[in-house]
Amino acid sequence: MSSTVIRDLTAFSSALAELVEKTAAGVVAVKAAPYRVVSGLILRPDLVAVTNHALRREGRIPIQNAGGHETVGTILGRDPSVDLAFLKLESGDLKPLPAADPALMKPGTLAAVVGLTIDAGPSASLGILGAVSGSRRTWRGGTLDHFFRLDVNLYPSQSGAAVVDAEGHLIGLATPALLGHSAVAVPVTTLHRVSEELLKEGRIRHGYLGVGLHPVAIGGLREKLGLSTASGLILLSVEPDSPANAAGWLVGDILISLDGQSISDVDELQTALRGNAVGRTLKASLLRGGELVETHVTVAERPKRGN
Repeated sequence: MSSTVIRDLTAFSSALAELVEKTAAGVVAVKAAPYRVVSGLILRPDLVAVTNHALRREGRIPIQNAGGHETVGTILGRDPSVDLAFLKLESGDLKPLPAADPALMKPGTLAAVVGLTIDAGPSASLGILGAVSGSRRTWRGGTLDHFFRLDVNLYPSQSGAAVVDAEGHLIGLATPALLGHSAVAVPVTTLHRVSEELLKEGRIRHGYLGVGLHPVAIGGLREKLGLSTASGLILLSVEPDSPANAAGWLVGDILISLDGQSISDVDELQTALRGNAVGRTLKASLLRGGELVETHVTVAERPKRGN
């Protein structure tokens, strides 16, 4: 091997070790269960994000940072739909990592996963973003503002670890629980959106209309009515005492826009119904009998399962 190659590899190795050390300052070790330690991501000096599926305890949860300082966190709230839980710290002056720009992420972007263990210190894996796309609905019913699939070896202790780019900017939080065949990074935009709603509202609110829907093409009606969308959501059912029922929606109506935004699939509707939509009265456009009908619907909060 030539001296140039050795020099380049040595420089890369040193840069990677420096990246891991710098990133480790932005993560903590969390005793998420009696015999399990996972990683947590610092969002604010007194706020840590962890994976919801790994957090198996309540009450006072021991936390340790990369410098060995120990503190205790209590659960501020959970959002299983995006596999997030948030811990409010009793003490600490922890510093969050600088955020990456999601718009700059591309398939093949280098991704370092950096977690923290209590006994061995920082834990690192190196890979790439194997797939990148816009917002994605999770199988748990939540929405990721961006979809970042990780092609990286994720160890159990790295659940909740920081995923950073080559400059050490935070891409998101690593979780193996939102995609069957590989890990994903819950994007930093989703982390802040969910945590800010928790801090403001005290809980995660999901909008509810009370309808069963399915995508459908609107065919020649698009040109006839001068519509901007080629599809909408047909109402297969309308629940009694629901917002949709109160708004006069009927089975067979086709929802094509809500709050001025075109609605062509369920993901777009779920995005429109996120937290700040709850309690608001929104303008909705429906197709009924081949004609355009304008209505207003007041978005309710999704009832808890079992209620």
